Amino acid sequence: MGKRPKPVPRRPEPRRTGLVAGACVLALLCPATGAVAQSTRVTPTFDTELTWTDNAGLDREGGRDWLLEVSPGVSVSRSAGRLNGSLSARLRNLVHSSSSEDDSTYLSFDGRGAYEALEDLLFLDFSGGITRNNYSAFSGRAPGDPFGFDKDNEVRYWSITPRLESDLRFGEAARGSVSYSSSGVRSNSSGLGDQSADTVEASLADPGGLRFFGWGLAYARTESDGGTAATGQRGEESVRGTLYANVSPQLRLRGIVGHESNDYADGRKDSSGIVGAGVDWYPTDRTSLAATVEDRVFGRGYDLALNHRMRRAVFFLGATRDVSSLAQTLGTVVLADRDCFMRVRDIADPIEREQALNECLTFGVLRSNAAYVERAFRGGVSLLGVRNTLSLSASRSDRSRIGSTTGLLPDDDLRDTERVRITTTTLAWSHTLSGTSSLYATLARSDSESAADADLALRRLTGTVGVDRTLGPRTRAGLRYRYEKTEGESDYTTNSVTAILGMRF
Repeated sequence: MGKRPKPVPRRPEPRRTGLVAGACVLALLCPATGAVAQSTRVTPTFDTELTWTDNAGLDREGGRDWLLEVSPGVSVSRSAGRLNGSLSARLRNLVHSSSSEDDSTYLSFDGRGAYEALEDLLFLDFSGGITRNNYSAFSGRAPGDPFGFDKDNEVRYWSITPRLESDLRFGEAARGSVSYSSSGVRSNSSGLGDQSADTVEASLADPGGLRFFGWGLAYARTESDGGTAATGQRGEESVRGTLYANVSPQLRLRGIVGHESNDYADGRKDSSGIVGAGVDWYPTDRTSLAATVEDRVFGRGYDLALNHRMRRAVFFLGATRDVSSLAQTLGTVVLADRDCFMRVRDIADPIEREQALNECLTFGVLRSNAAYVERAFRGGVSLLGVRNTLSLSASRSDRSRIGSTTGLLPDDDLRDTERVRITTTTLAWSHTLSGTSSLYATLARSDSESAADADLALRRLTGTVGVDRTLGPRTRAGLRYRYEKTEGESDYTTNSVTAILGMRF
């Protein structure tokens, strides 16, 4: 089950590690040699937004306000040779008409990619970002709120993974790999402290290919730090052996045995054997199914992924249950903020664009330093027409805290409850009006609730309608209306209208 673990004799200093991650992204995507530079696309950007809202303070009294955002930036992408990746950086300047003390300037950044340092042997995967987004399940603004840029919500994350991977000279299709991954989260939030995770993984496998039987061995160790004195230095270790049965070129069965241990429960070491089974099935080029079920130290674990692509439709279904934490997941997913929607808008392939949009609309994180067992479900369908695209997606996450509340910060989402459920349903539609303009609309419902406290809950209904128009080869304009109704810690309703003008040079 793709669980990552890791040890380190000495953890790198947090700020320095973040700078190293950013330097890797910039250095690799912006090389100095002329030949490489020709295959790297650098695009300066300049985006402006003017937003009016009838409830800037998120309360029953309302409070009208204007917000002007001016954001110069640059995007870099490369998809050729040994280096593939992209980054986007913007200096966001936000000015209010009513309260100048809320004005803000900060750097928004997102970069990720992969580099093949030595051909077919040494690889480097990396990602990093800076964002201001509310990650709390029970308070604050919803994802996509044009006023959601509170400096207390600023989060900086990174992940660097060097790995050795190569075909071996014995067996039919033997392959070995060794990797080390370092990831971290730094936050200004009073509920989300600094976290880090380091993982070492090693694997050796010969699945068999044309033979009926194959085999595999895998070892993983993770050491993580929850960010406080009481939640620091958690460890997890596992070893697995896999027997493959190649029933046909399209069907492979897996039997799994192993052992794992962790000390997530307040430093108490728990260990257990691993027994499981799995299947990989590819009935057609457009359909894939991968499923794994295991008995783990925390109970039943599983990982299911089903994808099916038709000429005019895409279906996906996924379900997992595993141990996790924010530091292990944040840098590997698309962030559900306004920058996410801007990146989706620039994806050319309609199917990839709809899949990325589903990521933006259904992903929900939790503001917590605790480790937890997460049971998650995600599913959706996108219907693609000549001028219309309709997407329906749903997600549900059920996170149960491991250990006590000792050491959790005051605003930690798992401090007052040991179990949180988040359910999101989204309907999205887009319509091409002409070759230069399009109309879009989204409707999303999100429910967060505590399994132990009925009063600890938040419900949101969000609707958006907008129009985009290309004014020229490098200029785009748009107008967007947004409605939000929230019931929970405080009940409020907001309406906002945003005028957008963006340029690419």
